[in-house]
Amino acid sequence: MKIKVYSMVLLVIATLFVVGYVASPSSPSNAANQAAGNIDISEGEQQKTQNQFTYIVQIDSSIRSDKQVVLTHSQLSWHMQLQTQTGSNTLLGQLSNINYTQDNKPVSLVSDLPFKVDYQQHRFEQLDLLGLPKEHTLQVIKQLFDLISYDLTQPLVIDEAQRQATYRYQQADNRIVRSTVELKYHNANHKPEKEQQDWQLLLTPSGELEKLSYVNSLYWQQQQQNYIVEQSVNVVKIANKYAALTTPNSDANAHIKGEQLQTVQREITDKAAFEAALVELKESLSVEQAKAVGQYLVDNYSAYEIQALLNDMPNFSSAIIYSLQKLQTPQAEAMLVDLIQFEQTSDLDKHKLAMALGRFGASSALSLQTLQAIAAQPEHQVANTALLSLGTMAYFTPEQAVNVKNYLQHNISEQFNLSTTVLAVENSKDPSLLAKLPPLLGSDDDSAKLNSIKVLSKHADYQDQVVSALLSSPQPKFVAAFTRTMLEAGHTLSAPNIARLKQLQNQTQNPVVRKKIAELLEGKAG
Repeated sequence: MKIKVYSMVLLVIATLFVVGYVASPSSPSNAANQAAGNIDISEGEQQKTQNQFTYIVQIDSSIRSDKQVVLTHSQLSWHMQLQTQTGSNTLLGQLSNINYTQDNKPVSLVSDLPFKVDYQQHRFEQLDLLGLPKEHTLQVIKQLFDLISYDLTQPLVIDEAQRQATYRYQQADNRIVRSTVELKYHNANHKPEKEQQDWQLLLTPSGELEKLSYVNSLYWQQQQQNYIVEQSVNVVKIANKYAALTTPNSDANAHIKGEQLQTVQREITDKAAFEAALVELKESLSVEQAKAVGQYLVDNYSAYEIQALLNDMPNFSSAIIYSLQKLQTPQAEAMLVDLIQFEQTSDLDKHKLAMALGRFGASSALSLQTLQAIAAQPEHQVANTALLSLGTMAYFTPEQAVNVKNYLQHNISEQFNLSTTVLAVENSKDPSLLAKLPPLLGSDDDSAKLNSIKVLSKHADYQDQVVSALLSSPQPKFVAAFTRTMLEAGHTLSAPNIARLKQLQNQTQNPVVRKKIAELLEGKAG
């Protein structure tokens, strides 16, 4: 069984098998049965007044590169109350304080969720979520109960989405540990390069669950790209502070809408649904929706067919390209690279594609080399956009930052396309690259000098050098660019630079220069 707690990550992964970047969560589905701990509901135990158990549950899921760059992350947490019932193996339960975030953005769920679950011999079974829609995120509680169950008498066979796992459990004092007996993958192509698991359950002196700690890391490889999918679950017992639970109605959760919260939770199964999703994406720019659309594209279209879509649906070309950019998979990256190289792709779409590659957070050497090859051709329709996007890549893809830095430094030293290279440096947001620009304030290349003034004027540390450049070459376009940048950024001139500019204002015969300095001084004074 697949733990849906991680669905916002895992649904992405599950749909990536066609590109070789896959991840099937290794979360037991019948191999973990002790969430409320060893709750003994024998007749003697039923007489106890304390028949409630409360736990804090936190589940984290992430996909990151092998360089530790996090591509996506989600966190789901709640308080879980369990209550025994006299003469029954069925526990009453309720989740409260439910919190869910996707990439640090809060997502609204429900305030609480009642349920029932059967418990015996350390195993939770027959979970009843009381009519909760099947696609709802909180269906994950089923897999949580599987994870916190155990069996000391025999190995447990767990049927997961992509494999069948067999685990053996052993107890030493208050600690239960789990070892893998066998893993059988349904498809050999859906097997990770490596997997690391750490599952440990601690019991209280009275045999109740004290704490569960679970971490699972899956290592996947696609061509030259390596990914790590990590899931962690922590369950900790706390003092019960809730009122007694009452038996809920059998359809208590039926009114809750089935949220499409998981990254690729939305069902896009045909062209009509795809076109409807595109319309929604164009309006919302939802990252989750974009990933769903992107996944449908890579699953059902070749690069040539996507290029035809761009031509046939020009009003949606931005949404199509955006969806591939946000999908962040090797196949999506390859699609973008193919599209920008096709002669049939329009110039406008090629500009969009270059920008998408620059913002592709999981980009590889494929994107880097493609943009470099285009930027090296001055006659190419999108050469400048490709160069600007290389700068952006350094910011959005830390793994490529060193390569981009070396490339831009080489351009500066070789004086290749200096004016655009300066703007690419700005896009990179690399302080060490920025420090290479002051010498260009005295360049004979007016375009490079103008752009250097625009870029360096945004940084107070370079104000003296920019003003010195203006004094040595007070051309109207340079002074106007400095004034406009300073006013837009809301920066303050230092007292020495105010004096220097006033002196220039008094000495120059150019009315434009005098006017622009006056605007700057008045703007700062006001």
